[in-house]
Parts: sequence; C-alpha cells; structure tokens
Amino acid sequence: MEERSEKLPPELVGPNFSNVFRIHVIVPILVYFVLFRFASRYVKTHYWQSFKGFKRYRLHNLSICFLHALIVGTLNLLVMLTHPYEAYHEIIEWWSPFASQIPLMSVAYFIHDAIDMLSYEWSKWTLELLFHHSATCLALLCPSISDRFLFATSWALLMEINSIFLHARTILQICGLSTKFPKVYEAIVYLNITTFFLFRIVFQLIFAYWAFTNRHRMHLYYLANGLLGEIVFAFINGLLLIRLLASDGLMPKNLRNKFAMTRDKSEDDDVKKQIGNGKKRD
Repeated sequence: MEERSEKLPPELVGPNFSNVFRIHVIVPILVYFVLFRFASRYVKTHYWQSFKGFKRYRLHNLSICFLHALIVGTLNLLVMLTHPYEAYHEIIEWWSPFASQIPLMSVAYFIHDAIDMLSYEWSKWTLELLFHHSATCLALLCPSISDRFLFATSWALLMEINSIFLHARTILQICGLSTKFPKVYEAIVYLNITTFFLFRIVFQLIFAYWAFTNRHRMHLYYLANGLLGEIVFAFINGLLLIRLLASDGLMPKNLRNKFAMTRDKSEDDDVKKQIGNGKKRD
C-alpha cells in the first residue's frame, strides 16, 4: 500500500521569508517606495516654505504621513466594507490581487518614513517610531510570505483611519492653524480620540479574540504576529493615548506635564539634530 503524504496548507507551515523577493511582491514595494519619495520631494519643494528648521521638517514629514493614512485607510476600509463576511470568517484564506497591494504600499511608506526620519532627526521619538515601523512591516509582510492572512493585515490597517485625524491634528497644531480655526481643530481633536478608541482599541480587541479562538489553524509564527503583535501595539497605542489625552487637556492638570507630548515643543540640539551640520536643505 502506497503511503500518501499530505501537504500542509501554507498557514500551518513556517514562514518562507525569501517569498518577499518574488517579483509580484518586491517590484510593487519598490514602485510605491519611489512614489512616496517623489511625493515627499514635491511637498518639500512646494509647501511649508515659510517655516524653518525642525518645524518645517515635521510639516513635510507629516504631510506624507497624512497622505499615506488617507490613501491606505480609505482603500482598506472600502475592502472590508465590501467583504463583511470574509473580513471575519475568511481571514486566513481570502485573497484579492487588488487588496494585496494595500499592505505592500504601507511597507513601502514605512521604509520611506524611516529613511526620512533618520535623515533629519535622532531622538527617543525616532527610536520609538523605528521600533513601531519594524514591527509593523513584519506583520504586514505575512500575506507576502504565506499567500494567506490578507484580511489579518486589513484589521491592523484599520488604525490608519485614526491616523488621518491624528496627523491632521498635529499639522494644525504645528503650523498654528489650531488657534486660527479653533472650532475645526476642536472637532478634529474629538474625532481623533473617538476613532482612536474605535480603530486602535475596539477593532484590535476583536481581531485578537479571533486570533486566540483560531490559534489551532495557524503556524506559531503567524499566531505570534496575531497575539504578541497585538500586545506590542496595545502598549504602543496605550502610551500614545495617554500622551494625546495629556496634550489635548483631557487629563487632570497634575498629570498633563508628565505625559504630554513634547516632540514639537523642544528643539534642543542634544535631543534633535539636523543631519549635515544641522542645516540640511530640502
């Protein structure tokens, strides 16, 4: 009697990282990376020219952050809204050539953003964001190395909906429009907090529950991304939420100074430095 060896499905097999270098994966990442570099150059050439130093760099950087969040957040939400059943019941198996481009676009953006930050800034904020970008890219590449888990990245990328308001809030704050249009700024602040709870907490808890109840259906590596990854991002999001509440005056006064974000309020050379003798030109 012949023995039959059944091939395990990809989700039960360990990750093959060489799959990242397949043509249909690496080429889109490179193309999106180049597009983000061109967009960044365009913004640096035509916008925020009246600002100087670190403030000008932050406005340039945040403009691309906002663009990425707007594009990826909107496309990702449309995919989930048009596939509501698959979004929860076929998280592992469902696949779409169009939807598969969304996490690749984000990987390209995070690579661009890391390079942009390292070109202009070195601080504790840089280290935090580099850790965030690295962890995010590992998670977003799961579909590329397994041809599975596309909707798993969709759940994670729901956080980009909140990022739209998060970046808009910071841009208005830095450029001074928050005081010129206080009602608009106040609306964005509350939309930021509301979408933060919805997309960074509630929906991520739903996905973590799914990952735990389906832990027997995936390899340990993907389970670690689904559960340990959620724990890591819960810590990152928790820290961000505390800083936001303190900065926006939604925390008791005795705690505001302790937790408020100070990245854009201090330009101490020991904390932030411009590469190229501190006067790198755009």
